[in-house]
Amino acid sequence: MRAIKSTLRLGQEMLRGLGSSHILHQAGWLAAAKIAQGVASVAASLAIARHLGPAAFGELSLAIAVANFVAIGASLGLEHIATRELTLDGERPDRPILPTLRRLRLAGAVIGTIVILATSVLPYADGFRIAGLLLVLSLLPLAQVGDLAEWQLIASGRSRRIAQIAILLSPLMAAARIGLVFLDANITAFAWVLIAEWALRTALLLLSTQGSFFDSRARTTAWVAEARSLLKDSMPLLIAGVAVFIYMRIDQFMIAGMLDARHVGLYSAIVGLAEIPLILPTLLLRAALPTLTRQSSRDAASRNRTLEGLMRHAFYLHLAVAVVLAVLASPIILVVYGEAFAEAAAAFRVQVLAAPFVALGVLSSAWLVLNQSTAHALRRTLAGAIANILLNLLLIPRLGILGAALATLAAQLLSTYLADLGYPATRELFKMKTRAMLPGSRGSS
Repeated sequence: MRAIKSTLRLGQEMLRGLGSSHILHQAGWLAAAKIAQGVASVAASLAIARHLGPAAFGELSLAIAVANFVAIGASLGLEHIATRELTLDGERPDRPILPTLRRLRLAGAVIGTIVILATSVLPYADGFRIAGLLLVLSLLPLAQVGDLAEWQLIASGRSRRIAQIAILLSPLMAAARIGLVFLDANITAFAWVLIAEWALRTALLLLSTQGSFFDSRARTTAWVAEARSLLKDSMPLLIAGVAVFIYMRIDQFMIAGMLDARHVGLYSAIVGLAEIPLILPTLLLRAALPTLTRQSSRDAASRNRTLEGLMRHAFYLHLAVAVVLAVLASPIILVVYGEAFAEAAAAFRVQVLAAPFVALGVLSSAWLVLNQSTAHALRRTLAGAIANILLNLLLIPRLGILGAALATLAAQLLSTYLADLGYPATRELFKMKTRAMLPGSRGSS
């Protein structure tokens, strides 16, 4: 009880620290969206896991992991770059960037669909029957093109629209999944619901832009050069995003190769729970980036103080939540997933401890974007991915899914914190993170 009260107190301090800023307003709406999605997702996932059991749930999780991996590539790493550029669009009304971004996003989606179709014919480990699932999930990159409309809404300060869509759609689709459980649906039905959810989300986001998404004003002689410039900035973030996925999800693929579908199901279940606290830093980054972009053009020191404050509050809030979840790991797993998943509690206890460092890493991405140091995002994430793979090879055969959780924790510490110390250009970011983790510390002016 004391730990829970401490967590709530930290949350209140975080809100007071942010005050009534535009960041807090935007983050509030994004928080509402993520809370709606998170609650609905958890409810549906536990129902599906109980219905399918660890082995079949492992197959579904592996297929979705493959599709999500490709979908990350289909986004071309444009999210933060697009938010930055769309925020600055008001300063250049004669040269809108949206038509170029739209071409890039659609091209990426088409390529992603083709790649997933190709992966459906690849051989997978014995006991995994996911080819049919991948045929359905090949539609995922196309269904996700509405994320560009979401970035557009964030850049224009209309996060409320995103929240309204999430609050409407997420519970509806969770209810559809739970309904399929009661109907004793097969595993493929749950893949179709995922595609339907993303397609509906895209349609609603496009409607929310009130037609501005389809703005066709673009100089045909300039868009290729603009696209090349955007991709030059986004490619390090794309590769970093792929590397993030590798060290966040490679465990599932390596468990599939070294163990079996049942263990993939156990590990996938606890990963889903452990990632719930990570909603906050992601939405804070998305909400804060337009404000930090404007601050950066006026006063970099003020921007750094704002960012450091965000990192401090997020780190301690996530640390408190991680401690509570680690202490209550066994009863949480039993209540949420049942006795069939009980042995995953030890891995869950370790997995949640990565959350404070993930919060630092996510929020620090704003500093890299605004300082045009996105190449470092690639370096540090590749370091984490390589460390995770090597540690998985060492630990999974000895400790099973607990070894995979330990490997992820070590990789997160390396990539989100220690890697910044290794490069002169990012040592200031390392110092900012260190100050953020020290109680009572304040950034330099």
